[in-house]
Amino acid sequence: MRARPVWPARLALTLLLLALCLASFMLWRQLESSQQERLREHVNFQAHALARQLESNLHGEVDSLQRIARLWNSLGRLPQQAWEKEATLALADFPAYQSIQWVGADLRMRWLLPLEGNEAAVNFQLSADHPNYPLAMQARNSGEQRFSNSFQLVQGGRGFVLYTPLYLRNNQGERQFDGFLQGVFRVEPLMSELLANLDKGDFSVRLLENGQRIYSREQPDNLALLTQQVPIALLNNRNFSLQLSPTQALLQRLNTPLPQVVLGASLAISLLLVAALAQALTSAQRAQALQLANQRLQVEANRREHTEQELRDSRERLQLVLDLTDSSHDSLFIFDTQSRELLHMNQATYASLGYHPEQFAQLLRDNPEQLLPGFYAWLELVRSAQRDNQSRIFQREMRRRDGSSQPAEINTQLVQLGEREYLIGLSRDNSERLQLEARLQRLSQLDGLTGLYNRRFFDQQLQGEWRRLRRIGAPLTLLMLDIDHFKAYNDALGHLAGDDALRKVGATLQDCLQREGDVACRYGGEEFAMILANTGIEGGEHMAARVHELIAALDIAHPASPQGRLTLSIGLAMAEPVSEEQAASLVAHSDQALYLAKHEGRNRTCIWSPGMARQPAPPQDGVTG
Repeated sequence: MRARPVWPARLALTLLLLALCLASFMLWRQLESSQQERLREHVNFQAHALARQLESNLHGEVDSLQRIARLWNSLGRLPQQAWEKEATLALADFPAYQSIQWVGADLRMRWLLPLEGNEAAVNFQLSADHPNYPLAMQARNSGEQRFSNSFQLVQGGRGFVLYTPLYLRNNQGERQFDGFLQGVFRVEPLMSELLANLDKGDFSVRLLENGQRIYSREQPDNLALLTQQVPIALLNNRNFSLQLSPTQALLQRLNTPLPQVVLGASLAISLLLVAALAQALTSAQRAQALQLANQRLQVEANRREHTEQELRDSRERLQLVLDLTDSSHDSLFIFDTQSRELLHMNQATYASLGYHPEQFAQLLRDNPEQLLPGFYAWLELVRSAQRDNQSRIFQREMRRRDGSSQPAEINTQLVQLGEREYLIGLSRDNSERLQLEARLQRLSQLDGLTGLYNRRFFDQQLQGEWRRLRRIGAPLTLLMLDIDHFKAYNDALGHLAGDDALRKVGATLQDCLQREGDVACRYGGEEFAMILANTGIEGGEHMAARVHELIAALDIAHPASPQGRLTLSIGLAMAEPVSEEQAASLVAHSDQALYLAKHEGRNRTCIWSPGMARQPAPPQDGVTG
């Protein structure tokens, strides 16, 4: 038999190697292109997310000014001491403020905090030729806040002003302009504070105003080719945008070596494949008919041996799976959904519930509702979840043999074999996790000093009770309580004594609650609140009297108080949630009544009435604390 020519086969192998290498390079280029596109999309997403978070942070931080304005507009012009207290809290909460100011109706500076660093603004008057004058007039006429463009501050440097209009009610109930509550920011401190907890050094950040850069924080090795420009709204001013350039470090974190790995692996596999083919070609030339026959016999022998080995391995794997499931603390069970006959269950399935295996199997077959309450409804939920490709993890309760309940998190899978449907379930007792989640939820709602509910819980509870009582047409009463002369108490006896007094007052308020659903909260500082659901004015007065009685019984010495002991002032307001008012108006009414109680001498309860809103504002040297 003549030998066949070798060169056609070698030429074919060479062409195959070239084709495989070309395909490897094309795949590499495609992966590189896909990765670059993914990087651009990720950078764009992070840039937009940073811009939205910056907007949200600014909205949240300046909300304290809106709160002061609400007090001003509802209670009348605040005493300077009360205004300074609120402004000081706002300055402490948001260090980016340059100053907080009250400009009167004549647009002349009246009050300003802090004075240090802002001396140049003490006698400032907003005139018609000032660049912010039109914006201020828009705020005055619309009654809405306005955030200015950047301009040269009289204190030096460029900055912004947030104009919040203030109003008073005259004797006819008409609203009259009473100047602006102004938040002044310098550009650099404002942006640095807003970015402090947002940008982790992944971007070079530039703030543009009408296309002109007014702030820049550059990072080394930023990539100009991937720069993103995202429009942002600083409160209601949309003349700004953020220009963000990602750093090399960010791209290195996002990059993966997958294209290079795929290229190297493809080339290696191509070389190995061609080498194997070349070796096979050489072996085939040396082997003749006898070798071919031997190969056929060897293939058959290997196939039989492989089949036998697979059977042995399958039996061993099945036995291993059964042994492992029996040692697991999680329950594993498989049953026919029609007949409820068990195909398999591990030891944890029945032992954790106190059953023997025969008892568990019979109970599932004859009375599944006793084993898993709501069994048939749950089975329909499992089918619906699998059909709609939804989560197939369900929180249920299993019934133990002694009748008690055990929480169970069940992961399910339905399998269709022929005309039969089988359910594979993996169940876990998650009672500890549920208890921990409930405890963490409660801790997040408590004030750490007094043990009462905190301000966050107060806001949620007030809104929830408002909606609930609106549905049933019942009244809601709110008590706002404030410790009299508490700053003087702290100054005289120290903050440790002040904290101890707050704890005693909190415990007394908790003892006053006699009905489920009534709650006492620490509203902030020395101020407390009590929500009395389904309670009218008489019930509120009774509760206020009981509070005064128990606080007097504490007999806490107060050297700076005219009474010589610690006392409370209480503002009481009642609302019918069926009206068109909102829950916030009830808080404002209680605050107004509390201010009146302070003004009339403290250690008393004042009840809000509609006529109270038309009373003149407290004098400038009015009492607070």
